[in-house]
Amino acid sequence: MVGSVKVLSFDLEGTLVNHVFSDLVWNEGIPKLYAEKMGISFEEAKNFVLTEYAKVGDGKIEWYDIKYWFNRFGLKNYKKLFENYSDKVFYYPEVEEVLDSLKKDYMLVLATNSGREFLEFLTEKVRKYFDKTFSATSDFKCLKKDSFFYQKICDILNVKPELMAHVGDRLEDDVISPRRIGVKAFYLDRSGKTSNSFTVKNLKEFEFKIKSLD
Repeated sequence: MVGSVKVLSFDLEGTLVNHVFSDLVWNEGIPKLYAEKMGISFEEAKNFVLTEYAKVGDGKIEWYDIKYWFNRFGLKNYKKLFENYSDKVFYYPEVEEVLDSLKKDYMLVLATNSGREFLEFLTEKVRKYFDKTFSATSDFKCLKKDSFFYQKICDILNVKPELMAHVGDRLEDDVISPRRIGVKAFYLDRSGKTSNSFTVKNLKEFEFKIKSLD
């Protein structure tokens, strides 16, 4: 590992995998289970479940905690629910090629808001590329928008923030927050609508920008 970056950090959902699996778990799977438990229609259950989600909101760590929601709704066995949707885990096409290439020269880590239950399930096929994985909500009881998360990662890895680069698809969580402590952060906009020096439209472009730093 040479050059100005030693560690590469990747967001998970929207960066390595798309949102299909999670959307189905939260918006279809859980309402179905609740409908069965309560003996009500799927639509009634979905309306109730989504209302309960909204009461918590994505600004709290409970939003991301599958165990919290299963307990709140009186449900059991989230692992079985995950398995029911295991064929809906879709990696973006360039992911494995890019990770395999970058792994040769950099330490790779995963940094996500997703709970560790989702993290472990969604990364099963690519975990071999990562030296460490970090869930803000499960491991540190915080959110990625809090720069504390990125500082903790740097402390654990014993690396200065300026020697780490991060990429993800949410501006506040993946760019603004890490930049506050000096991490080189890139915004992943797969739509291609954003154009500036720190935006990439896929991970191949991220790889090119990282290697151009050295």
